[in-house]
Amino acid sequence: MNRALRQRVVAGMGANSVGMAITIGTQLASLPLFLAVWDTRTYGVWLMISALPAYLSMADVGMVTAAGNRMTMAMGAGNAALANRVFQSAQGFVLCVCGALALLVLPGIWWSAWPADATADQRLALMALVAGVLVSFLGGLSEQLFKATHRYAQGALLGNATRLAEWAGWMLGLLLSGSFTAVALGGLLCRIAGTLLSMQVARHGSHGLAWGLADAAPAVVRQMVRPAAAFMAFPLANALSLQGVTLLVGALLGPVAVAVLNTYRTLARTAVQATAILSHALWPEFARLFGQGALASLRQLVGRSTWWGVAPSLLLSAALFALAPWLLRAWTHGEIGFEPWVFGLLMAYAAVAGLCHVPRVLLMSINRHGPLAVWSLLASALCVALVWLLNEPMGLTGAATAMLASEALLTGICLRLAWGAIEAPAAAPRGQGVAP
Repeated sequence: MNRALRQRVVAGMGANSVGMAITIGTQLASLPLFLAVWDTRTYGVWLMISALPAYLSMADVGMVTAAGNRMTMAMGAGNAALANRVFQSAQGFVLCVCGALALLVLPGIWWSAWPADATADQRLALMALVAGVLVSFLGGLSEQLFKATHRYAQGALLGNATRLAEWAGWMLGLLLSGSFTAVALGGLLCRIAGTLLSMQVARHGSHGLAWGLADAAPAVVRQMVRPAAAFMAFPLANALSLQGVTLLVGALLGPVAVAVLNTYRTLARTAVQATAILSHALWPEFARLFGQGALASLRQLVGRSTWWGVAPSLLLSAALFALAPWLLRAWTHGEIGFEPWVFGLLMAYAAVAGLCHVPRVLLMSINRHGPLAVWSLLASALCVALVWLLNEPMGLTGAATAMLASEALLTGICLRLAWGAIEAPAAAPRGQGVAP
């Protein structure tokens, strides 16, 4: 790893760490601030309203991410003209999606008869939240532009700052007015300001990529449909393995078992997130090297970074296991006890997931994630089936065993797919995967 690449990765890890801190901080601060102004029922209504627009966040069907990968690979191959054509084609696609959703969804929210008891305040708030999701698509394009031009850390920091500004706008609306509309509009205005700033900063430099539609081409969009659609399988697989297992454990073992499993799993996912800080910082570097056809350098970087990603996951998993009795007692006020076998299996699940994270990001960064997307769905379905089969003989331990077994299977497949994608010299001759 040369010095410039190392500096970019370290800067990216720093930006990702800031993003994680913002997420944790806003989650911890939101509850007491909301409940200082609203009662529990009002806060519950807000949670339901704010959850609905999340489904629209997938409306770009993965096109922004797929386009960002292709832009980065094209820039790595020295083909700025192609990268700009991809960028402007993605802009055209996003504008069409946003325009269609705005014309269909926003009037529908206002005039819909469902829910019948929704107030004008609630409907206006939902419309502002939906508008915020649409604006975020443009912010996503800005982040892809940063990623393609050696500025991943800067783009990530601006994206995180925009998220923080949006949350601050919510809090400002809450404290000044207290209405749902004021909260949502405060966030929307800050989201728009942050996105416009990000777009302005992203255009600086002599990289040859520009905002506009002059070079947009429908054929380029059609070429990205398959990798874009494959990205949609990952949130579906996560929903099946996380929410699906939660619902099944609740049906089989009851709500107490669900509380125990979700508490343990939350701690396990913390260990996995430590690996994500590194792997996402490496995303643009993987795509750039693949676009250059520098497979030897790419294999070396993937090999080293895989172990760099595993180390913190292993150490954090071991530390959490050692501290779990005290941590659970303090965090849950003694309501959730420590079950060594169940907790140990989930810490092993976290360690195995850490081994998979960097190779998975490699496949996603070079738009070779299609087979992995299919296997992710199959592994999630296997996990749910194993929870059912192991319930009677093993109970909650069976659920933890199912999660570990399905994750181990997926990790093995992911490692094989990742190394296969970069092993053969013919895998990516210079410019392949970014051809017009």
